[in-house]
Amino acid sequence: MTTEISNIIILLLLTIVAVVLVLFLLLRQKYRKLEVENRRQKDLFNRMDNQKIAHFHRAQLNPHLLKNSLNGILSHAYQTYYTMDKLAMVLDYVLYESEDELVSPKAEIEFARNLIEINKVKLSPLFDIRVKFDIDELNDAILNTPSFVPLMSVDLIENAFKHADFHGPDSFIAIMLTFKNGLFELVVNNRISKRSPLQKSKSGIGSKTLEERLMLYYPGRHHLRRFVENDVYTAHLQIRLYAD
Repeated sequence: MTTEISNIIILLLLTIVAVVLVLFLLLRQKYRKLEVENRRQKDLFNRMDNQKIAHFHRAQLNPHLLKNSLNGILSHAYQTYYTMDKLAMVLDYVLYESEDELVSPKAEIEFARNLIEINKVKLSPLFDIRVKFDIDELNDAILNTPSFVPLMSVDLIENAFKHADFHGPDSFIAIMLTFKNGLFELVVNNRISKRSPLQKSKSGIGSKTLEERLMLYYPGRHHLRRFVENDVYTAHLQIRLYAD
């Protein structure tokens, strides 16, 4: 009798252990499924969030750019015909081409040229402005392939014309844009006005947006440096379009 009871107890214990083991395996399998689903949902949310961020950035850039361009043109009506032609090209790029996720480096470079020409209208003919483009025209495939996030050059160019000292005897703006072997590089220097950019109203929108867009689209493939030395403000942007 004692042996039978012992056998029953052992059988019950084995049954309990088996049930617990089965439940453990089922729960672990369910947990793994939930973990996979959570990761999938998180990735989906991040992608959606990035799309919203990108759309928000573009919505900020376009009206801001249009307002600054029109202000420059209207203040110098005698050059309106020439600048309206350049403005038409800029607007075409901003309203249509920039809606694409990627444009060709050539399109962005041409946009930068036109944006500079529009802003030059505000300057005195005697003002010292130096503009240089060094573009590898021979590498046609890279230059014309859609691989560049549009409007990356807006912030640096606009800030130079917005915050430069236009009245000092040694005032200047220097813009150097190079594109070689998939490396886009924009360097802007200008002597700053006595009223610093931080003191000017609404001056931080573009800078913050540029940094966020660089982190979003070119993580680990960009370099942005800004500094002031001897009253000369320098902004240096590098974007490598292709990973090494």
